[in-house]
Amino acid sequence: MNDKVCIVTPFHKSDLSDNEKLSLKTIQKHFKNEKKFLVTFDENKINFPNFERVNFRKKFFENIQGYNSLCTSIEFYRSFLDFEYMLICQLDVIVLNNNLNEYIFGNISYIGAPTGKKSPFDRSRKKLWGRRYFCNGGFSLRKINDFIRVLESSKVDYPFNYLTIYECLKSGFYRYIKLYIKTFLSKGNYKGEFFAKNLYIKEDSFWTYFAPLFYKKYSLPTIDQANSFCFDGNPNFFYKMNNNKLPMALHGPFDYLKFLDKLNIQI
Repeated sequence: MNDKVCIVTPFHKSDLSDNEKLSLKTIQKHFKNEKKFLVTFDENKINFPNFERVNFRKKFFENIQGYNSLCTSIEFYRSFLDFEYMLICQLDVIVLNNNLNEYIFGNISYIGAPTGKKSPFDRSRKKLWGRRYFCNGGFSLRKINDFIRVLESSKVDYPFNYLTIYECLKSGFYRYIKLYIKTFLSKGNYKGEFFAKNLYIKEDSFWTYFAPLFYKKYSLPTIDQANSFCFDGNPNFFYKMNNNKLPMALHGPFDYLKFLDKLNIQI
């Protein structure tokens, strides 16, 4: 049994779609030696084979804001302190292999799939021309103590660095500076959690761009490491960017089965 990392699958529904059943099958196949947890709420009676249940309040599963709040709460990460890492594996993931040790021993705090840049000249807005630095949370490895240190931080670093500027060029500076000042002046001890819970974008954006403000040893991957970890988007594009190599998993609502069929890959 791998006691360094656990598999955490959040789920809010009472039954599984066919695609979710396929996703669960690949999780079971490739993570036989890892302890697996279904994260849901008490009123939801669904169970998965070989998964233990961990229940949280129902409000965390009612909408995307609730889920963002769960993934930026100290309570959530403290629930898995028996492990060094958690792998969040949502049920829109197809797992292809298990090379977790490569990332665990690399001492990365957080890793997930990068995103693609869409061409402004493509009317369909489907073609990608480059990668944007990002770590998507849907299939993501998280170093639990580092996440807790971020959320429990009583200090906040200088507001501008490469990552914060990179994100604010997209989402805007005004709301960021306003929240930064509010966080800096807040009287509570947990400034990281305060900032994360009041952030206007999704939880994985916090962990990608803003978490380093609260813990200097928080470590992120290169874009090539993120690309080799997981694809999230046009698989043909990310496969080419990954030197024609498959990642550990494929995430998101894309036609991955057609892509895998072309490569004669059976899942």
